Amino acid sequence: MKKNQKLDALLRSMDAAEQSPAPNLQRSRNDLEQILRSPQTSMPSGRLKLESATPRPRRRRRALALGTMALAATAGFLVVPALSGGDPAFATWTATPGELIGTERDNAVSDCLRSSQGAGNGMYLHDLAEAEVAIAEKRGAWTTVVLTGGHGFEATCTTDTTAPWFKKGSIGSVGNPGKGKEPSAREVRATQLGTGVISDNPLSMASGQVGPEVAAITYIRATGERIKATVSKGQFALWFPGPELTNSSDHAVPVEVTYNDNTTETRHLSL
Repeated sequence: MKKNQKLDALLRSMDAAEQSPAPNLQRSRNDLEQILRSPQTSMPSGRLKLESATPRPRRRRRALALGTMALAATAGFLVVPALSGGDPAFATWTATPGELIGTERDNAVSDCLRSSQGAGNGMYLHDLAEAEVAIAEKRGAWTTVVLTGGHGFEATCTTDTTAPWFKKGSIGSVGNPGKGKEPSAREVRATQLGTGVISDNPLSMASGQVGPEVAAITYIRATGERIKATVSKGQFALWFPGPELTNSSDHAVPVEVTYNDNTTETRHLSL
């Protein structure tokens, strides 16, 4: 862990045991406020620590070759696979995302807030309590939420919403990857890039920050399939089934970027 002391990132698992049958956004924020009034155990800034509230008998898997919120290095997502049920092998996944609205959106945000609370022994509780929703998308049964706050704070959660609450598996991260530095007008800055595993199935993910002139981002798979990112409030996010981005820590990932003036160019994502 000493080699990771310069990392300003923190990975955490999404524990099914902490899920409630009927997530409620207001209740999660009330829980956060209650926790904030209690003494918290802190950890040194910049130190990488993996957290899991998963009971010991349950297996944990750490995905290889996945960069997440890295400043000078890469690290793997810590994943708690779904046990069974839900959307096997990402069968409902879609290349073009839809927007989460209403109760569906509230539940996804509530789940993300709650599952992020234990990260770093609560070191990001204040950030989570003040965070705003930058992205709330769905790809079939899967939802992705990106929360943002001051000083470059980000929390991301991708979850299978069809799995029973006691068997849910999710993947995500929380941290301050950009140190609050705003991207330039046409900049695309990756804060998550690589592959992870959930329910024993690999997935590839890219997300991060964009400048105000970036209107759209598309990744073109080796098969020719075009994966559209959600671009909203200075953030972008896309993911797709398969291990295609496994070597992204060694090779920059090309994406097609469209700007507000409808011009397009190829940019390369790296950590």
